[in-house]
Amino acid sequence: MTTENKGPGFFTGLLFGALIGAVLGFLFAPQQGEKTREQLRGKLDEFVTLGKSAWDEGKEAATLKGEELKGKLERARRKRD
Repeated sequence: MTTENKGPGFFTGLLFGALIGAVLGFLFAPQQGEKTREQLRGKLDEFVTLGKSAWDEGKEAATLKGEELKGKLERARRKRD
């Protein structure tokens, strides 16, 4: 039995949920608006950085998997011929 990977659904959901939670937490926190906006900007930058990192890792993994599959295909073609 195999499991099917349908893309970055889990990590996308995790990042999105964390972002929404942080925004709601800051909006309902009892502090001055400017300080809240400053913290939101910092958290948003942090999540953007995490998202870019996850994207880059996924892209690299996909590239490596593609190269691996190309090699297997070439070996299979050579065996066939």
